[in-house]
Amino acid sequence: MRVDETTAVRFGDQPSPNLFAAGELMSGNVLGKGYTAGVGMTIGTAFGRIAGVQAARAALNASHLTEDSHAAA
Repeated sequence: MRVDETTAVRFGDQPSPNLFAAGELMSGNVLGKGYTAGVGMTIGTAFGRIAGVQAARAALNASHLTEDSHAAA
């Protein structure tokens, strides 16, 4: 799985607008090969926060689109 700095999962060269990675899914991107004990909590916290912010933005954008389409109807 490929992700970018916003934690968006990438399909081909395009980032997903609403699928984000966090925790152990990001460790391979940060650590490469191997795993240092105790780093899992830091990875989960840091990338969990980034993914959460990005997911909230995607949800807000989706709700604005839905509200706009209802207002136009």
